Amino acid sequence: MVVAKNDAAHRKLAAQFAARRVKKTYIALVHGWPKNDKGTIASAISRDAVRRVRMTTRGSGGREAVTHYRVQRRVDSEYGKFALLEVKIDTGRTHQIRVHMASIGHPIVGDTLYGAAREIANKSGARLFLPRNFLHAAELQFEHPRTGESLSFARPVPDALSAFLEKLG
Repeated sequence: MVVAKNDAAHRKLAAQFAARRVKKTYIALVHGWPKNDKGTIASAISRDAVRRVRMTTRGSGGREAVTHYRVQRRVDSEYGKFALLEVKIDTGRTHQIRVHMASIGHPIVGDTLYGAAREIANKSGARLFLPRNFLHAAELQFEHPRTGESLSFARPVPDALSAFLEKLG
């Protein structure tokens, strides 16, 4: 999250976002294994006509959205197959990563709005529960609005998500 201290800083930061000069990197755990180790999803996103809280790539008149992903790790566990992804977005549409990953058949773990179960079970019936989506804003890069200095802020994956990943194996 970026907060401007004054109107001038706000205008300059907004211009960077509009020009797509702000770099955003996320970490996501998705169900299944994407066919390729890296890829780009370029599908317009619009509001779902039936379920208004959802966004979709299937509607018409949506706004351009571009998501790049790279597989960091493939997990083959007793709970199924999962892929840990590094995700970078060129645009910043509502629910963009969640919508794009679901649109290619790999919803984000814990994202019940876009097709994932809140709990996952293995063959013996043991269950793992994740109380949130496995999507983490890992890094943000932009220019300081006054000095032009390149700034980069990064945060490690939260303990709750790391612990969930460890339980998967």
